[in-house]
Amino acid sequence: MEILSIINFTAAIQGIFLAFLLFSHQTDAKENRILSLLVLVMSFALLGAVLGLSGYYKVFPHLIRVADPMVLLFGPLLYFYVHFITKGSLPEKSIFHFIPFFLYTICLIPFYTLGGQEKIAFGEQILLNKKQNQFVLTVQTIRIVHISIYVFLSLKLVRRFQNWLKNNFSDIDKISLDKAAFLLNLYLTLMIFIFIIYGLSFFIPLDFVLTNNVMGLSLSAVIYALAYTSWGKRVVVNMPEQIAENPVITDPEPLLSNEKGRRNTYHVSEEQAAILVEKLEKLLFSDKIFIQSDLSLSQLSEQLNTPAYQVSEIINRHYQESFFDLINRCRIEEIKLRLNDERFNRFSILGIAMDCGFNSKSSFNTAFRKFTGTTPSDFRNK
Repeated sequence: MEILSIINFTAAIQGIFLAFLLFSHQTDAKENRILSLLVLVMSFALLGAVLGLSGYYKVFPHLIRVADPMVLLFGPLLYFYVHFITKGSLPEKSIFHFIPFFLYTICLIPFYTLGGQEKIAFGEQILLNKKQNQFVLTVQTIRIVHISIYVFLSLKLVRRFQNWLKNNFSDIDKISLDKAAFLLNLYLTLMIFIFIIYGLSFFIPLDFVLTNNVMGLSLSAVIYALAYTSWGKRVVVNMPEQIAENPVITDPEPLLSNEKGRRNTYHVSEEQAAILVEKLEKLLFSDKIFIQSDLSLSQLSEQLNTPAYQVSEIINRHYQESFFDLINRCRIEEIKLRLNDERFNRFSILGIAMDCGFNSKSSFNTAFRKFTGTTPSDFRNK
């Protein structure tokens, strides 16, 4: 218990320091301030758990349960952060997301008005009872579900953002949220595991305080990792609102209209499609526009003198892949030609890759393996 208490206390202090760094770093980055507030709230909640585990609740009885309502801030703040880095703004009517926090705080006011000894007695009851009463477990379960809903919504936004990037940019290394998606998936997995643990607590005696501290530390670690991976990373592009609400449709046969005669999605006729495909393939295979490392869908649409949404639809329908995959596949095909050409033997593989539009070794290796099933070195040595 003492070791876990020290670990949690150290993690909480580190979190407070990290929150300070995030808040003070790049003062114009609002997303950093939201993330710093999330880290700070989680750190204080972790300190609240340490208070019970270490026994210091007897010294500071009026701090008992002060951090309890803060758990209901985890979800909204995480969602606000993800919303900001994907859309560049906070969700509408943000204040409503804090209603559960305010309601729970109001419900705890009678407890906050108790005397020190009464609060200590409450703390002792929590510590000494291996099996908690169903009310406490129900409250914990509700909080877990509350956080999980926001994690799911955040993950949904990140996935839509990633899809949007792949339909609009050929190089997404610096703007991708792959790490955030991984950590959110991990966070959601932990929440499911915690939900199962608390579900079992209704039937099997578990050490409530120990479980709370271990779970709190695990969740805090994921958020700290999210903060560290976001360090110094600015929001470069934002997903348009209409895309966020209605992701790009990749169905090769999109509907023209609904029952009211309104168009459901953008549509290009077969005749127009054939003309656009011919123009597109000239740019790709004759002009080799894919060599442009920062090529985007908007730039390609300008070259075709066609709206970007129509170009995106043509790529989805004709090639059955995203803009990102199409451009990188063309780059890989060009690299394969050069690797098989003796005139390029004096050039390094990475040098050829960079010359064909890739900006990093990792993105090149990933794309090469994806489209060829082998490594660049193995391909050249065949």
